[in-house]
Amino acid sequence: MESQALIRNPPVVNSRITKKVITRSRTGHAWGEKRLRRPSARKNQQIVVAQPRNDVPQPGPVEYSLEDFDPTFFMGSTLGPLEVVQDLNNEMVLSEFNNHSNTNFPNLQFEGDFTYTEDISQFLEIEERNSLSFELQHIIIGVDTPLERRLFDHFTSSTSTILTTFSGPANPFNSIVLPLAVRDETLMKLLLSLSGSQLLRRYPAGSDPELEKATTRLHQQAQKDQYQRGQDLEARFLDHPSEYTDRDLEVIFARFLVLCLYEICEGSGDGSGNEHVASAGRILTLASTPPKDSVGPPPLHGNLRAKIHPFLLEFYLYHVTLAAVTAPFMPIDMPQYDHITHLLGQDKYVVGVQDGLIKFIARISALRSYADNSDGDLDQYIVETAVQIFKDLEAWEPQATSSRSEYLIASFYKMALFIWLFSIIYPDQKAHRKVQDNVRHIVTEMCEIRSGDGVMACMLFPLFVAGTAAVNKEDKSLIMLHFETLKKWSALGNIDLALKAVKKIWELHEAGVKNSWNWVKQLKISKMSLLVT
Repeated sequence: MESQALIRNPPVVNSRITKKVITRSRTGHAWGEKRLRRPSARKNQQIVVAQPRNDVPQPGPVEYSLEDFDPTFFMGSTLGPLEVVQDLNNEMVLSEFNNHSNTNFPNLQFEGDFTYTEDISQFLEIEERNSLSFELQHIIIGVDTPLERRLFDHFTSSTSTILTTFSGPANPFNSIVLPLAVRDETLMKLLLSLSGSQLLRRYPAGSDPELEKATTRLHQQAQKDQYQRGQDLEARFLDHPSEYTDRDLEVIFARFLVLCLYEICEGSGDGSGNEHVASAGRILTLASTPPKDSVGPPPLHGNLRAKIHPFLLEFYLYHVTLAAVTAPFMPIDMPQYDHITHLLGQDKYVVGVQDGLIKFIARISALRSYADNSDGDLDQYIVETAVQIFKDLEAWEPQATSSRSEYLIASFYKMALFIWLFSIIYPDQKAHRKVQDNVRHIVTEMCEIRSGDGVMACMLFPLFVAGTAAVNKEDKSLIMLHFETLKKWSALGNIDLALKAVKKIWELHEAGVKNSWNWVKQLKISKMSLLVT
């Protein structure tokens, strides 16, 4: 198809490349090497130069005499911002606006129009192609869509900062877990789904259906792959250990921990979080068991055959121990692993692992389970064990290098453990002064913790225990305030579950139900599972 472009402004060739332009005016006069001026009927004709587009108009038009007008001047001028002048086989091609086949341009010399009769459609297509924008894809494999990029950015800037006591951008989930995920698409999907779960809880339910679909899809895909991978590992590892590297074990172990975090964030309350922790424990069992075809003692890393990052081990020990607070029947799996010795000197990312405080949780949980199976009868073993635990707890002190906030959170744990131990010996003495003094200290001193402080990642356990024991209205008001602060900070779903359990215990106490603060019993009745991590 041939298009005609009527030229309003004199055609101009790029000053860096000399081009020859061939065209004709309406009268048929050619512009070539020998150009003739067209006679004018008006000898004193004056030409007014049109203002360029987007320029501020001048106070008045600039006048030129026709005798001073040289059309060859325009042949070497610079292109206007919207004009395209090209030369193909010594024929001039003009293109300006897309989808325009006929465009009129005033000819200043002849006061009329001249027409370019060649086909310019191909150059319109070239201009359209050149105007298309091209965006780079995200450099991380598995972060492919704009929504996945949003989840990735939210994880690195927000979600990762509320999972440990180190709340800065260099937190261990960014510095340790994320590099593992970069090389493992399943782990990356789990991190993205965890980010989506936490992000969704900051908005009203149903407000972002696309985000909900993406989060569910990523989680289901990753969980299916992880289950299959875990089953294959347990079935083949001991017989074929050479098929798995230390990195394989470490990644599968990390996946189970992130799956547990997802259930914590969702607040599912169906026990799946405990199952993922137990699965992580089985990976540790494999990592500490010599293969069947081994000759001589295997190389050990802190009594582990495979090397797993100390942070992942510390994080696991914290969660598997805290899981026993609400499910004391769940065994704490620490197979052939001297966790305290191996972690000494490492950065502290959770409360109580390196300084031995979580050992008291394991001991009290075991005593709670024994007492529940004794039909409420207080025997010598319960008393002697409780007294010994108390003496050890009383002598325990936080590490001298702890900051003020770390010292406070350690004291909260110590007082909460006292309340828990007291409830086993005196199940009907909830209102006793020794209990209420500790409750008041916990809820009052929690006001000193700044919002956003990293220790808030480990504050749910002492808050939950204090909540179950609170009887005074003032203490309950502070407890509600602290729950609200925690929820605003992390948006984790297990906070809602913990508050729901606390409110139920308050109702039972006001109704005169004995031993109402036995949260293990109440959670069983409610058929609810809870991780207070």
